[in-house]
Amino acid sequence: MSPLDHLKSAVSITVITLNLAIWVLLLVVLGSVKFLLPPFRGGIDSLLALVYRAAVRINDLWLRGVMGISWDRPEAGVAKDDVCIVLSNHASWSDILILQSVISLDGPLLKFLSKRELVFIPIFGVIFWAFDFPALRRGAKGAVDETTRRRMDAEALDAACDAVREHPAAMMVFAEGTRFSEEKRESMSSPYRTLLPPRVGGLASIREALAEDADVLLDVTLAYPEEVSFWLFLSGRLKTVGVVIDRIPLDKVPSSREGLIPWLSDRWQRKAARIEMVRGVTR
Repeated sequence: MSPLDHLKSAVSITVITLNLAIWVLLLVVLGSVKFLLPPFRGGIDSLLALVYRAAVRINDLWLRGVMGISWDRPEAGVAKDDVCIVLSNHASWSDILILQSVISLDGPLLKFLSKRELVFIPIFGVIFWAFDFPALRRGAKGAVDETTRRRMDAEALDAACDAVREHPAAMMVFAEGTRFSEEKRESMSSPYRTLLPPRVGGLASIREALAEDADVLLDVTLAYPEEVSFWLFLSGRLKTVGVVIDRIPLDKVPSSREGLIPWLSDRWQRKAARIEMVRGVTR
């Protein structure tokens, strides 16, 4: 990256951070009312949805309108009051900005399985709290053993799915569990050139929890023209990002973990082929 690219990235991260910070002040008020006065929760959640989409529109205006970054906007086929599951590969934090733009502007709000450590970052913590994002632990630490961690994660996920049932949203799953990098690919002995091996746990839990509420799973493939970092994306140097959405009826998605393993492997092979086509990768 050139010095000018670094400057553009710095300006972009400042704009996005200020956008979130300004809305966070309102989220604190609305979130407090929602939790202190449960009878008003429905109306408050409607206002929170407006805030969510307003923040996404401002990010879109900056990234697409000012920085000149373009990404495909395929029809997701879900309404704002639909419950669905969104599955995607994970290359960078930029994935979140793109997925929010593609799914949430005209469809349901995206809710992410977030790392518990992020809850303690001021802006992110307020967002996760106000929008009922489930915060999961990455591993047993300190006084929390593995059995207790799994139980606490299951309770957090169940609470988030309960909120989705009351106020429809899209539950997001990054099945790789972490952002792609060539180093991680090699350390995990990934069979894919552009992806990490998918993990079945998060998808299986959400598939089970929302079995009676969601009708469709949206399998999204994000195809960057090269390996990308968030900083590189913010510079606007990558002008086009491919986005493909496969709508899969939920009854066509295996309900057992054993059945999901080969199903998820097949989906990842399809993703890998699409990404390699965009990058012009030859085997």
